[in-house]
Amino acid sequence: MKMRFPVSLVASSAMVRSQFRRPAMIALLAGSVLSPWSAAALVPVLTSPISDALVENVQFRDNQFGRINRGTFPNRPNVPVGRPPRGPRGGWGVPIIIPGYFPPLRQHPPVVIDDDDDDYIPPPRRRPKPPRRPPVIEVDDEPAVRRRPPRQAAPNVAARPPAQRAPAQRPGAAARPPVSPPPVQAAGRQPPRLPPVHVPIVAERRLVQDEVLVELKQGVAADVVARRHNLMALSTERFTLANVSIVRYRVEGNRSARQALAVMAGDTRIASAQPNFIYALQEDKKPEEQASSSSASPVAPVQAPSTPAVESEPIKPAAAPEPVAAPVAIAAPVAAPVERKEQYSLGKMRIDAAHQISKGSKVRIAVIDTGVDDKHPELEGVISQRFDALADVPPDGDNHGTAIAGAIIAKASLQGVSPASELLVARAFSSAAAKPGSNAEGTTIHILRSLDWAHAQGARVVNLSFAGPQDRLLSRSLQGGTAKGMIAVAAAGNGGPKAQPLYPGADPSVIAVTATDADDKIFAQANTGSYVAVAAPGVDVIAAEPGKRYGFSSGTSVAAAHVSGLVALMLEQKADLDLNAVRMILSETALDLGPKGRDPIFGAGRIDAAAALARTMKTDAAPKR
Repeated sequence: MKMRFPVSLVASSAMVRSQFRRPAMIALLAGSVLSPWSAAALVPVLTSPISDALVENVQFRDNQFGRINRGTFPNRPNVPVGRPPRGPRGGWGVPIIIPGYFPPLRQHPPVVIDDDDDDYIPPPRRRPKPPRRPPVIEVDDEPAVRRRPPRQAAPNVAARPPAQRAPAQRPGAAARPPVSPPPVQAAGRQPPRLPPVHVPIVAERRLVQDEVLVELKQGVAADVVARRHNLMALSTERFTLANVSIVRYRVEGNRSARQALAVMAGDTRIASAQPNFIYALQEDKKPEEQASSSSASPVAPVQAPSTPAVESEPIKPAAAPEPVAAPVAIAAPVAAPVERKEQYSLGKMRIDAAHQISKGSKVRIAVIDTGVDDKHPELEGVISQRFDALADVPPDGDNHGTAIAGAIIAKASLQGVSPASELLVARAFSSAAAKPGSNAEGTTIHILRSLDWAHAQGARVVNLSFAGPQDRLLSRSLQGGTAKGMIAVAAAGNGGPKAQPLYPGADPSVIAVTATDADDKIFAQANTGSYVAVAAPGVDVIAAEPGKRYGFSSGTSVAAAHVSGLVALMLEQKADLDLNAVRMILSETALDLGPKGRDPIFGAGRIDAAAALARTMKTDAAPKR
């Protein structure tokens, strides 16, 4: 067994005084075999001169490299001597302690001093890590939503001073084509998806209460589903644009369509099912305007008997001035309001300048509405084809359809937007089943029939001046028509600025139109939303009425008719335009009315017919406003 402690004690005592240095060295050399300390490592220390000065703390540590670390602190009393750390071979460092002073042993890190000089070198320190930020936990009832930083608006280059604008293009360089903005409708929100079996909410009343429209899976018989759900099959029709066969059932057993559809949701033999929705025409007529229309009714007949009045002059030469003066005096105050109202709508759209370029020749426009009075002077001989989707309902009034057709193609006292187009009239609305005083109504099945007929007749433009709930079948037909080159223009709706989106105006396959007045203010009852594409005059517009009469009409219906006529003018110049191209041209050339840029009230702004035609023909510059 090695004797470690006595040898270390002798070394500690002998190193205090210099006169015992040589005996201590001999003792350490003799006991090196018994001690874990390396004698060769202690020789430089023992042979070095150690003065009698007060040494308060000296600490040695033997390690595997044979180095000795020394620390001296002269003239500093009461400094505790640290206990050296344990060596790699199990030995302990040997402290030298001043006789008579025995402080308690505590852990104290050694101080390293270089052997060559006495400069103090502090031990290396690690850079402290930055403190971690504590997580912030917010207690809120709402779920956490990750919000993206707002995008910065693109700089308006035109508003910059000339010095800050981009340099002019070099002479001889190829001209850069203008970058067109994306279609306006694409920026809007897409309509919500409907389930295959659409069960309407309880508050939805715009449907036929005892009818459902069902699409059966291949190989399923209609009578099998009828027996299973207590239904009666009324008709089975194939719709080309929607590419679907629909069975119209009547719900039996004193149940509603909503209750029957709720049971059908779990039937695997049914591909889709929905109610037979009801749509209403978007027109607003005031009582005072109706009264004024009756007083304005003699406008057309006054012009017709003008020739007989002249022929009667030779019969009564003395009294001739009075009969001639009387009709002129009566006609002047009546015709003046008609001219003023007519010029208001046409002047806003710059139709006169547009007619110098195009009048919509050979472009077929389908109007899906009520019937049209083809005996009216404005519409005599302009209707190319007719279709009646309400064969089982007798005609009961053609007011709305006559007004819409006159806004598009009138050619007598009034001036239509597209007077040279071919008019296709599809009767899909009737007021026979509606409440007294309400607008005419049509159902999903009647509108689908009319759309298929319009496509079969080669219609390029389809005017949809009605609105109602979201309809899966109607959306599929409109999408199919768009794929085949049809351009649908729909009224945005007269539900008011806080109303829910109305269809088909909110469908992405149409161009939704809102209405403005003579002062370019929005129609008070017009719908608003991201689906509104453009605006057109539609408040207090002079319109044709059945019985050779005239009246004033307001609403997004008339505004949609004006845009339909403008689309026909564009198609005469460029027949290969599709829905997105037409929407883009209308948006680019519209006059911005609301906040700068597109907004949910006016859309891109009020249409400009002359500018739209100039853009269609790809001219260098559009006509000045």
